[in-house]
Amino acid sequence: MHVAVIGGGAVGLTTAWYLRQRNVDVSLIEMAEPGNGASWGNAGQILPAKSLPLSEPGNLSYALKSFLKKNSPVTAPKSLSPHLINFLLKFAQNSTESKFHNSSMEMLALAKDSFTEYEVIESQGIETTRKTGPFTAAFSHRKVADAMLHEYERVRPFLDSLDLELIDGAELRKHEPLLEDTFDFGLQLNSQSFINPPQLVANLVDSLKKIGVDVRSGTKVHSIDREGGRVVLTMSSGQKNNFDAVVVATGAWLNRLTDNHGVRMPVVAGVGYSMSVDVPYQTQGMLYFPESRLATTNYKNRLRISTFMQMTDVETPRDPRRAQRLLSLAKGVIPKANWETVTDFWSGGRPLSGDGKPLIGATKTEGVYVNSGHGMWGITLAPVSAREISNLIVEGKPVSPAFNPLR
Repeated sequence: MHVAVIGGGAVGLTTAWYLRQRNVDVSLIEMAEPGNGASWGNAGQILPAKSLPLSEPGNLSYALKSFLKKNSPVTAPKSLSPHLINFLLKFAQNSTESKFHNSSMEMLALAKDSFTEYEVIESQGIETTRKTGPFTAAFSHRKVADAMLHEYERVRPFLDSLDLELIDGAELRKHEPLLEDTFDFGLQLNSQSFINPPQLVANLVDSLKKIGVDVRSGTKVHSIDREGGRVVLTMSSGQKNNFDAVVVATGAWLNRLTDNHGVRMPVVAGVGYSMSVDVPYQTQGMLYFPESRLATTNYKNRLRISTFMQMTDVETPRDPRRAQRLLSLAKGVIPKANWETVTDFWSGGRPLSGDGKPLIGATKTEGVYVNSGHGMWGITLAPVSAREISNLIVEGKPVSPAFNPLR
């Protein structure tokens, strides 16, 4: 069997790796350079307990209010295309308490194996850069933390373990001296993981080449068709390539290649921004500031800071002013950082589906599969979704209907 995987982000790379482990011949096709998209500049957090759909009812109301505020972490689209309108309608339809609850249970059932699947990759000699540390949310006072505390208690029964600590301000600053006195309460989720995203994807690419995967950079797929019992990829150059099957793992670009194969769920770009900076104290693990929607992770002995969510079409140009807004916001939250050392400004579009869940499985066209739409949790869910799609292609083992691309 010869399978093409289209898309060179963390999801596409791990999909290619899992298929190759099953003795499948694999060609990985990426329109730019593997790993240079949403996988490169994200926070690198592996958090099964936080891998919930974005379609939480509170998020919808927060977004609507944020659209009216200047410099808000969540911004409204500058224009509304039919595709984006379809996404917003689906998002609103799925932002009810009952739908969110059901979707959350489905997501947690997938995410709970994340650490195990990273261990599988590591057991084969791949340096994932994964480190273990706490995920600490810092709040200005106890009352503001109630929503997140409720979230943790809601997911606790569906995970193997949830080591959660409630920390007062003095203890919080003892654990994380980078924090200011303005943070008076913390929720610390212990034994979580984080990685260096650029190094992870680079190591995956190297590994794929060593085990015989045909990695094609700078190759854009124009269309996917079924002809004569084979899947035919037509490249933008006009060249055609035949495969036994194809997995579309193109993130926020998903609908460009799958509309003709029965995939109706809209996937748009949730554009985020990040940067890195020198700090006088390394954090224990990951810091999160819910009141400003700002996340941090250790990165090359520096601190990577990421924030913002702009729902937009994937080809919409990035707003250069957002980098300065990120810098201004971060200075107010982490004044102890050395702000003269800021580098690595980055923006990327995370693939958001209309119901907040990934699309993993077969399309209506024989031999055409999908693994995309992971939202903000692509790093957490990449290995488990890769396992699921490879099991489907090689063994015919079904993926949970919750992630059916034809839903």
